Amino acid sequence: MTKTVTSLFHSERHANEAASRMRQAGIPASAIDIWTTPHNLAPLLEDLGVSRTDAHAYAEGVIRGGTVVIVKCDASEVETAVGILDQEGVLDLDEQQAAWRSEGWEGPPEQASELAGSSAPARATSETEPAEVIIQGRIRIQSVRVEPPPQE
Repeated sequence: MTKTVTSLFHSERHANEAASRMRQAGIPASAIDIWTTPHNLAPLLEDLGVSRTDAHAYAEGVIRGGTVVIVKCDASEVETAVGILDQEGVLDLDEQQAAWRSEGWEGPPEQASELAGSSAPARATSETEPAEVIIQGRIRIQSVRVEPPPQE
């Protein structure tokens, strides 16, 4: 089962240092994505099994100058990735969301309308469904089962 490890950094420099250390530890460069612009970040994260709330929070973090690191790896590489990310200055996503909410940020559009009492349309699900989400310190780990496409 593939794992997706996500984290938010205060700076691109720290994110790049973490990525470099992960490559040195044997995690392939092709498994590491660094995002410094929010364009299409939230939908991509949702497709990887990240909750809508967290996906939009990561995008908000990037809008506010942060950098998101996404690592797609096997279960055997998770401990290495988490250890490296945690040593490089990862921000606590929950703390960031609380601070942003105190400044007036409302989260994803659907969440804001649900709080107002209306029901927003749900996003269509993809062929990947999240199996579990683990919060290890300040890092989120999603286990995603990928269903094979139907045979014709």
